[in-house]
Amino acid sequence: MSNDKVSIVIPTYKRADKIVRALDSCIRQDYGNIEIIIVDDNGNNSEFRNKTKSLVTPYIEKYGVRYIEHTENKGGAEARNTGIKAAKGFFVSFLDDDDEILPNKISKQVKLYNDNKSENVGLIYCYCEAVDEYGKHKSYYNNDFQLNPLYEQMLGCIAGTSLWLCPKHILEEVGYFENTPSKQDTILLLKILAAGYNIFRVDEPLVKYYEYNTGKISGIGLNNIKGECNARIFSRKYYHKLDSANKILNVEYRFSKKLLTLYLLNGLNDLAKEELNTMMRISLFSSNTLKGVLKYSLKHVYKKFIENKNKRS
Repeated sequence: MSNDKVSIVIPTYKRADKIVRALDSCIRQDYGNIEIIIVDDNGNNSEFRNKTKSLVTPYIEKYGVRYIEHTENKGGAEARNTGIKAAKGFFVSFLDDDDEILPNKISKQVKLYNDNKSENVGLIYCYCEAVDEYGKHKSYYNNDFQLNPLYEQMLGCIAGTSLWLCPKHILEEVGYFENTPSKQDTILLLKILAAGYNIFRVDEPLVKYYEYNTGKISGIGLNNIKGECNARIFSRKYYHKLDSANKILNVEYRFSKKLLTLYLLNGLNDLAKEELNTMMRISLFSSNTLKGVLKYSLKHVYKKFIENKNKRS
């Protein structure tokens, strides 16, 4: 088996209290040929920059961790792109600053890549375990899509960035991450699949994804709306690659369903009505369309219910 270098890119922003856990999980990898790149997106003269740098400095000195500073906050997409461009490895792997990878993640993914390298591999992913802030098990994310599941990726992201291992040249070829406030992984994986590359997965949970009440994106704000709209734009660019009109309608319905909810929760009722009309045109008698009608009809009650639910969680 080849021993190509793997560059692990960790973008970080306002999470100095968690970066050490992520770093330690990279140091513990049983794959020998790795480099670790931290992209500090906190911006100059911020308290988070100072704290992050103080915590990372021992790793720079002892393990040769590479530390790159953004002079101003540029967002997750640009931070990852900075890491890709700086990477010296044949492969690039990503890790969110508040998650961790198991010791055999990189070695198992490199092996799977090498076992299938004749199959035009664009990305290797793996299963993931969601845990709470104390490390207690919550659930598993076990997607099993392989080869070129472009349609399934349009319906919902198959794997987040912390689960990935990608040849660097493919990330360069498809144009890096798009600068969108959310759905960055969704769009880049769409671009990889639309370019004709295949994906494979290691059928083991090799990543611990931390879910907790604070510090994670809630999933219902304006940035999420922008991300969903951008993901729909990219999906539409690739509709010609799908093999049936029904699949296109299914994707359109799925986006309208998600955007209907987001618009209602943000008080954008006219836009919500447009999405509901799309759902009704595509599948008038679907149970999800009926739920959408009820949400829209009781929009103020629905919004208050979700707000109270989030306060309790």
